[in-house]
Amino acid sequence: MTGTTGSMPTYLGMPSFPQAARTAVADSQLRRNLTHATTTIRAKRAKAVAELDDWEQLRQAAKAIKDHVLANLGTYLPRLEENVTRAGGHVHWARDAAEANAIVANLVKAAHASKVVKVKSMATQETGLNEALSASGITAIETDLAELIVQLGDDRPSHILVPAIHRNRAEIREIFRQSMDDAPEDLTDTRPGWRPRPGST
Repeated sequence: MTGTTGSMPTYLGMPSFPQAARTAVADSQLRRNLTHATTTIRAKRAKAVAELDDWEQLRQAAKAIKDHVLANLGTYLPRLEENVTRAGGHVHWARDAAEANAIVANLVKAAHASKVVKVKSMATQETGLNEALSASGITAIETDLAELIVQLGDDRPSHILVPAIHRNRAEIREIFRQSMDDAPEDLTDTRPGWRPRPGST
């Protein structure tokens, strides 16, 4: 479910990249949030990588497997369907985002439900599933914490692995306070015994 701005396609509700980039670069708080988050993530990654002597070989092997599967989806997707069906599941095929969203909405309606609980799925962000469900009178509830933060903040994910990386603790606290009826009045953005590093937010 994509729209078009100029000649470049964008996902549902997204501005063009140049416009989004200008807005993001002008946001000093966003830049601080991302600097802090990416510095932390890179340090943790470096520590994990240092534990393995053959890290680069493992990374290249994983890349080769991924590239092979992507180049041979015509073989692997039918095989996946066979295995899922054999295990008692059912696979639905869709030609595009609109058809995929309609399949999900129809399944929910067939179950006479008005709410669905979702697990982490960036693909559904790209298809605009939550918006499509809402248009059909169905409420989607995210179970992944980062995607819940994005959903409650009426926001967009900023990273495939860490969708709410652009938000700091204070912003998340405010999102919870404003969006959750049962959020405690004294909700804090710190944990007991924790002290922030100088310059962190």
